[in-house]
Amino acid sequence: MTKFKFYCEWHATSGNDEPAYQHTMADLALYVGEMSLMLNENIWSQTIHKSALLSAYPLAMWLASSWWRLNWEPLPACGIYPSVDWRMAHELGAANRGFVWPRIIFASDGDMMQVWTGALNNNDNQSLRYLKSLEAPAFIPLPDFQREAEDFINRVLNRLDDNDCPDTDLANLWKLIQADRAERESAKYRRLEATMGYDPDECPEEIIDKALDLENRMGEDALSELIPIYGRKKPFADIEEIADSDGLVGVPATVADTSEKGMPCQHAVDAYGRKKTFTDIADSGVPATAADTSEKGMPWQHAVDAARALRQAIGNTNNMIDDANLCELLGLRASDVEKWVPDKRNDVALAIPIAENQYKFIPRKRHPLAKRFEIARFIGDGILTGSATGQWLTSTDLRTSRQKYQRAFAAEFLCPMTSLREFLQDDFSESAIEDAVEHFQVSETTVNNRLIPLVSMYGYSDGSLPYHL
Repeated sequence: MTKFKFYCEWHATSGNDEPAYQHTMADLALYVGEMSLMLNENIWSQTIHKSALLSAYPLAMWLASSWWRLNWEPLPACGIYPSVDWRMAHELGAANRGFVWPRIIFASDGDMMQVWTGALNNNDNQSLRYLKSLEAPAFIPLPDFQREAEDFINRVLNRLDDNDCPDTDLANLWKLIQADRAERESAKYRRLEATMGYDPDECPEEIIDKALDLENRMGEDALSELIPIYGRKKPFADIEEIADSDGLVGVPATVADTSEKGMPCQHAVDAYGRKKTFTDIADSGVPATAADTSEKGMPWQHAVDAARALRQAIGNTNNMIDDANLCELLGLRASDVEKWVPDKRNDVALAIPIAENQYKFIPRKRHPLAKRFEIARFIGDGILTGSATGQWLTSTDLRTSRQKYQRAFAAEFLCPMTSLREFLQDDFSESAIEDAVEHFQVSETTVNNRLIPLVSMYGYSDGSLPYHL
């Protein structure tokens, strides 16, 4: 996994600046792996440096003041430009205080801290020109990011203590944050606020209370996928309206019966005489947890493994999966899914447990190919959360770890990479892509994304930055 490190070499300086800034002047660098994201050209001396002479205090203050949102507030959904308020909590340049900072963006997906950087073209009046751009976002395990950020803040505080500056805004703020982190209910409260895009103590009490009520209905993990969309920008009543609407009731299965009975979509029975359900697949050794970021691979790699394992289990490793077989994996009839039309355009699709192994599915897609992809996402989400009894399944446009898992699973399950390559035979022309769309019954976007792993797995339209600045 990529390493993340703040480098800080203190400078003895004097001047008329505030003591907290003056005593924390340092050569600063931020390393991702072996790369310094603060590689810069000094405009005046025309020299290249891996670090920049800056005050560490405003950077530490920004990390502390943005702590909760930085760690728990995800990127907005694809196609939605982040607000100024979001950018202030996630772009390092917001540290400001008159210093020239690199263009670095941080956003958590719930499991990983994603880091982007792009070269900054400064004007002639500025002293530094940052040179480094990442071709793709770096992924830092969230605990590693938190550990390194905390260590950096403590180094700055120790430096201030050594220079007789113990009582600073940073010291007082960090004490409050540490107290909240140490108390379980306080930490949960702060995390809920942050996930909805609120700074500490900004969220109205009634919204927090409503979020906690919903958590009791849908589960903590499901809530964390929905409240970035609802709560601040849209009323929670919208979720309840969707949940209370009509849906398609099914008993999910994960293995199809191809027995001599000739019913290819009935539930198969495993060696123990049990129907295989989401939980069985989740507990069967298939890597199926977005929280697992070990050397075995990233969440979307686990999703691909799970999709391949499921295809093998249903006896179809390479061929197109038709609507009947696909829908039957959720215990649904293809004809019912085909006729399904949502009452209005929704931001989320839900599957709500209503009895043992039974769900009410509330899809949101209208186009036949989009419906197929959505059904596959439900299957992937069911495998991912299969052992979490009572949890709602949620499908959104967010770029959280869970949603990335769903998209990667659906893409591989409906359009296996190996099969796609064999079908195309190195012909990537427009007509060949159209033929692949028809053959696998997926959208052209899905086929193209399969051929561009960065877009397919990360969910970003640009490798260097998640949105245009």
